[in-house]
Amino acid sequence: MKLVLVGLLGHPLEHSLSPLMHNAAMKTLKIEGKYLLFDVSEDSLKKSVEGLCALGAVGFNVTIPYKRKIIDLLDEITPQAAEIGAVNLVYKKDVGGKAVYVGDNSDAPGFIASLQSAGVDLHQRRALVLGAGGAARAVAAGLKNEGVEVIVASRRKPEESFWNRFPWEELRRDLVVDADLVVNCTPCGMYPNVDDELIVNPASFPKKTCFCDIVYNPLKTRFIQVAQETGHKTVTGEGMLLFQGAISFTKWYGQEAPIGVMKQVLLSYLQGGEN
Repeated sequence: MKLVLVGLLGHPLEHSLSPLMHNAAMKTLKIEGKYLLFDVSEDSLKKSVEGLCALGAVGFNVTIPYKRKIIDLLDEITPQAAEIGAVNLVYKKDVGGKAVYVGDNSDAPGFIASLQSAGVDLHQRRALVLGAGGAARAVAAGLKNEGVEVIVASRRKPEESFWNRFPWEELRRDLVVDADLVVNCTPCGMYPNVDDELIVNPASFPKKTCFCDIVYNPLKTRFIQVAQETGHKTVTGEGMLLFQGAISFTKWYGQEAPIGVMKQVLLSYLQGGEN
């Protein structure tokens, strides 16, 4: 049987949990293959993509710093990826007997799925998105497509036209917005900088506000801990990783991802205190 080749393109990749999650899923469904890490320099990105396609990879994920740079190296991209301006999922499709590699974005639907899984109601809600990087773009687009009113806060007003559709606030620690959801899309609190100063103070927000962090290492960031201590509902960051991975899995293999298995291995690692 031909081995299935998938993986993750980016740099650096030493802390990625994607192989752990995907290889457990492949083993569960008896898919013969391997999810590998492809830590490549920008100079070798084009050749790496060409090599994966030549080897007949069913697809691959893309992470920083190549989510935007890879767009020009693919055969086509989906409307969702075009709207966000970033690709984190590439899959192969057959067009007239020819392999066509398509760029998509599973971060946006993955984030929404993580909120829905946690029981967060998005109907007629207002969200404050902290940060204006690639992850923030996916989160903001996903929320807007669900009908959520989105406000973005960042240190400097973003210049990209993508952000013109959203009201902007300067990101500062004393910022308070009447929001139902606050999402941290910055690296604040990510390992090893677990003691970073809070970028906003959850205690200043209404009790109705749900705080969500897309950082998943540590599982409970200081942002999440303080929000819990002040009586707010919280959503930790592993859900977005889990569901975007499950979406990728289904695109590649055409079958439903074993979410339970993928979640179990992620939580076992993250709760085990390993970094």
